[in-house]
Amino acid sequence: MENLKKKIQIALEAYKSGDLLVAEKLSKKLILSNPKVVFLYNLLGLISADLNKIDQSLKYYEDGVKIDSNDPYLYNNIAVLLFNNMYKNNIKKIEFNYKKSISLNNNNPEAYNNLANFYKFLNRNDEASQNYKKAIEINPKFHFALFNLASLYVSCGKINEAKEKLTEVLLIEPNYMHAHRLLSRITNYNKENNHLKVLNKL
Repeated sequence: MENLKKKIQIALEAYKSGDLLVAEKLSKKLILSNPKVVFLYNLLGLISADLNKIDQSLKYYEDGVKIDSNDPYLYNNIAVLLFNNMYKNNIKKIEFNYKKSISLNNNNPEAYNNLANFYKFLNRNDEASQNYKKAIEINPKFHFALFNLASLYVSCGKINEAKEKLTEVLLIEPNYMHAHRLLSRITNYNKENNHLKVLNKL
């Protein structure tokens, strides 16, 4: 088991470093000799998605579900894959998988953030806001959810609320340029404006 963990770690490091073909080769070899290890299906699903092998990625995730129907990350990854790759007409399946993931692990802020992005796409803004807030409640320093909530506020005309959230983002990630850009769009600057001073320094 310890040897298997080391081999998985090598494949995972190859994936994280962007060496996708090596990661794919190592993971496929491992899954042949360890067909019940669900983590490998998740990993191969991620690798295949990054290689733009969308159908293959989906199959790995779904094969993983057949082995362990209680793995929340598989459901989340299925929903992300479908949503990001023009399967948006399959609204019910995407929503089901996000909600299934959350039902199996309601302490994962990324799943709530992903579900919120999905609802924002559908213009279901109240549900989007609720799920961004849930993600932030779980992890107050999850700057992606804070930024996404700020972006939602901007689209709804809630400028003061957006500024408040963007300020929180920049306290956590001072160099997060998406937040600087969005804040600059909704700010009327004068020479004494603190954000302008920060931008000048950057």
